[in-house]
Amino acid sequence: MISPAAERFLARIGERYMRSICRFMSFCVQHAHATLVFFSLLLVLAVVYIAGHFAMNTNTSDVLSRDLPFQQREIAYKKVFPQDRDSIVVVLQGQNASATGNAVDRLETWVRAHPKYFHSVYVPGGGKFFQQNGLLYLPVQQVHEFAQRITAAQPLIASLSGNPSLAGLSDLLSEAVDQRLHGGVQVQGLTPVYNAFTRSIDAQLAGHPEEISWASLMGGSLAHLGPEQRFVLIEPTLNYHSLQPAEASIQFLHRGLEQLHIDAAHGLSVGITGQAVLDAEQLKTVSEGAFTSLALTLGLEILLLIIALRSPRLVIGVLVNLIAGIILTTAWALLVIGPFNLISVSFAILFIGLGVDFGIQFSLRFREELFNGASHEEAMRRVSRGLGAALSLAAVAAAISFFAFVPTSYAGIVDLGLVSGASMLIGLLLTITLLPAFLTTWPLSAKARQRVDFPHFHRVPTLARYPIHRYAWGVLVLVAALAIAAVPAALQVRFDFNPLHMIDQHAEGVKVFESLLANPDTAPYRIEVLAKNLDQAKEIARRVKQVPTVARALTIADYVPTDQAPKLSILNNLQILVPPFSLLMPAALTPPAANTVEKLRQLQKKLQSLAAKDRGEEGRAAARLALALGRFLQADAQKPRAIDALQHSLLGTLPSELKQLGEALLAAPVTINSLPGDLRSRYLAADGQARVEVFPKADLTNNQKMLHFVSSVLQVEPTAVGTPVMLVEGGEAVLGAFQEATYIAIAGIALLLLLSLRRYRDMLLIILPLLLAALFTVAAMSLLGVSFNLGNIIVLPLLIGLGVAFGIYIVLRWRSGVDAAHLLQTSTPMAVFFSGLTTLSAFGSMALSVDPGMASLGDALSIALAIVLLCILVVLPALLLLCTNSPHEEGIVQDEGS
Repeated sequence: MISPAAERFLARIGERYMRSICRFMSFCVQHAHATLVFFSLLLVLAVVYIAGHFAMNTNTSDVLSRDLPFQQREIAYKKVFPQDRDSIVVVLQGQNASATGNAVDRLETWVRAHPKYFHSVYVPGGGKFFQQNGLLYLPVQQVHEFAQRITAAQPLIASLSGNPSLAGLSDLLSEAVDQRLHGGVQVQGLTPVYNAFTRSIDAQLAGHPEEISWASLMGGSLAHLGPEQRFVLIEPTLNYHSLQPAEASIQFLHRGLEQLHIDAAHGLSVGITGQAVLDAEQLKTVSEGAFTSLALTLGLEILLLIIALRSPRLVIGVLVNLIAGIILTTAWALLVIGPFNLISVSFAILFIGLGVDFGIQFSLRFREELFNGASHEEAMRRVSRGLGAALSLAAVAAAISFFAFVPTSYAGIVDLGLVSGASMLIGLLLTITLLPAFLTTWPLSAKARQRVDFPHFHRVPTLARYPIHRYAWGVLVLVAALAIAAVPAALQVRFDFNPLHMIDQHAEGVKVFESLLANPDTAPYRIEVLAKNLDQAKEIARRVKQVPTVARALTIADYVPTDQAPKLSILNNLQILVPPFSLLMPAALTPPAANTVEKLRQLQKKLQSLAAKDRGEEGRAAARLALALGRFLQADAQKPRAIDALQHSLLGTLPSELKQLGEALLAAPVTINSLPGDLRSRYLAADGQARVEVFPKADLTNNQKMLHFVSSVLQVEPTAVGTPVMLVEGGEAVLGAFQEATYIAIAGIALLLLLSLRRYRDMLLIILPLLLAALFTVAAMSLLGVSFNLGNIIVLPLLIGLGVAFGIYIVLRWRSGVDAAHLLQTSTPMAVFFSGLTTLSAFGSMALSVDPGMASLGDALSIALAIVLLCILVVLPALLLLCTNSPHEEGIVQDEGS
């Protein structure tokens, strides 16, 4: 017990507060109609203000405090290299590199033509520079092989230039076969041509036309300068006042891809991902999940209120109180804090779950007093005296558990703490003003006054039917044993810091993103290092490359090809033998001639003759082509459209690809200064600062591998930044913030209880079951495989706020003179029980959300609340019975407000 002087001082403050509560509530009862008019006008003003000022800030970049060291490093890096923030990544893969490159070019041109929706577009490895100098990035041997193939193919190209049609191609191949059959002259490189033609014919017969890549046939390695999978990085126009900032740009992009025929129906595999897409998919499921959860919550709340209160007037009164609380809190938040963020907007679901508790406590106690014979006015006075302190303590304690978020470094949840904490105080105010006025204006009927028992629970083995004093020691021994057993399980709980796991895993953006992560060459999660200059960047890259978890580290210098002199010499010699202009041919193909079918038949017969003579690889390829031609002629010889389609498949890419091959012969020496400007700007700033890009070896969808990657790189280069660093160190900061919030909540609530109850013993009686509930909750989550994550980590501070409110109701009712053996027979534990059920319904509805993050929050809160109820309704009464004497026996029977 605290000192007598301090106790007397606190008692006087408590008495004054209770007298104020009683007078305030009495005034609202006596002037009920005026009170209702006042609140009606206030609510109208609030709704008008909300309609004119409601706004959402969906920018997720400021979730953590900017004062954190890794945040400061990230901000400094982004000032120098701001590219690729909130980008859309389009992943394209065609039937071959040529088809992919053509689709990339068309998409890039289309994006640049729509600046309203897209700020910029960047194609890695794309553009005229790489078309001209791409050969310099190949090994010397491959450049030499390319030169040989172009030299051998030059006569073929010259012949096709004179007659670019299917008939001309048939004549050319027939002539080559004749030379082989009769002159013994073997034309080099025909085997891959036969094989490619066979595949294309078979694909058309199967209904999936496939274009020939002439660059691959004639240029060899040139076709593989860039991978068949290509990327287009698009910076969308963002509207942070919309729930989905990038939605308009993403939808417009989908329509553009359809208009450009860049889709599976046209032989192109398309995937859309990137941070903007992932955010949009998460926001979509969050909004859908929030609406569903809110509707389900309200339905369950109404059902449970009907069961608990069994009076339409009480149910309507509680719902009016609840809706008024949400409206006033929303208006207050917009006025004082500003736009809601993606986290703070969830206060509505939390308030429905927590705010209804006040109404249930008030209504059940009010009906109990009416049942005991009090008049309406006297019942209101008894409720204000008997419940005012408990409601006030519960509201302030819950508010403290929310306000505990404010001093933390998790900036994204500070607003939630401020809004939800204020909502608890607003809920308290409405419970002692609006609700009494409503029930006075529309008083309970005489029949409703008699409904204090719960006949539908008579056959349920509730705690009220089994007095706790019979089992108190057994309960405490069992709880102590379970607590000891729960410690190892609690220590095994995990924190999942990866926000990717909080998005629907079936969403397109997530699946594409994870497929890229699985390949170190395409991993979107890369570590970045900012160097003072290029020389320092090279030294950093050299050190980082030696780290076992690193696949490679790039600077702008790595984009300058090596061994340029021998490669340029080969290409210069090639220009003499095959001048670039000789690779040019008409841009359009000649329409199929009338005798095309006949020429195809002649070619088929000669291929059959070659197959009969040559048993080697070329003969077998000729036999397969002859069979394919036979199938085509049998099925489509009389179909002009089919012949035209076959000509397009076999020769459609030839003009453009020959032009690209000609440009590749004009390669020039490459230096850092001659690299494309958009590429240089991504690695070298105007002031000389340079960027080092570090790629992981492992699949970073695995959290442990990401932790290992980040920690190993930071050991070598502590200034590293990038998404993996942000996720790992940001996760640690969030975890620390909630540990801090939990400690603040426990300390703040303990101080509040000590000042209010004025006894260490009574404070500990409330705090001890909460600590047990926290231990059991963490252990249960571990055993059930529910990890803590960025969404559900608020569960522990909320558990404390919820549990302390329930504990306060029980302990203050006990302090009013009801001994522990009969405490469960009163309306207080039943009110706690129904309050817990209604809150559990709110959290349980979140667990059914389609959004994984919201579902995980619902799972964690449901587990926590169920355990809190058990601790408050079982452990606390046992402690009251065994660890203390009854207040009545001590001679200090007090009113709950004293």
